[in-house]
Amino acid sequence: MHNILSNEVFPDPRLPVAGERIEVAADVAVHSHAFFEIAVVVSGRGTHVSAAGEVALAPDSVVVLRPGEWHGYVECDRLVVRNAYLGPDVFAMLSGALVPGASGAAPGTREPAHPAVQHAMRLLEADPADAWTLERLSARVNLAPGYLVRVFGKSIGMAPMAYLNRVRAERAAGLLIETELPISTIGTQVGWPDPSHATRRFRSAFGLSPSQYRSAFRP
Repeated sequence: MHNILSNEVFPDPRLPVAGERIEVAADVAVHSHAFFEIAVVVSGRGTHVSAAGEVALAPDSVVVLRPGEWHGYVECDRLVVRNAYLGPDVFAMLSGALVPGASGAAPGTREPAHPAVQHAMRLLEADPADAWTLERLSARVNLAPGYLVRVFGKSIGMAPMAYLNRVRAERAAGLLIETELPISTIGTQVGWPDPSHATRRFRSAFGLSPSQYRSAFRP
């Protein structure tokens, strides 16, 4: 499954917002991306496929996808979609801009992503199977480990290694749907070489074992 990374969509990470109008002339293969997507059907018909199942699309239909969710389009008939792409930290940025007196973040709120956080996210998204550690990731983005954890949590709402586990789980979910690969092989490909560990991590993310997820959501 192709995973579209943030740096492929947002040329400037300080402004993680983009959009485009797409004329879907043929089926769109299942894929995922590392940002929010809001798709509004302008005209035509089609069927949207995702982990939630199949949904018929008509003019004014709206599809909202969070980072890492896989989806695609089938049975398209002159389908035209207008897409808006939003970085995972954009809502925190907007809340700081729209709330009067919010120049300083209140306790428990998220702050716009530090450039090193954006860099770290892209590294993890690009190669989740790598043997990442907090120390190795911190060295790649030139921050002390403790400081990276703090700025990552303020921007994204979780620790770097928790974000890595989410990326791995979502990548595994896509492979379970798109391929016939054994679950143990999928675990290795996303960075969980131990099958028991992979199953625990996957169940923690989705509430289902990998085999249950494949049975429930494979088209």
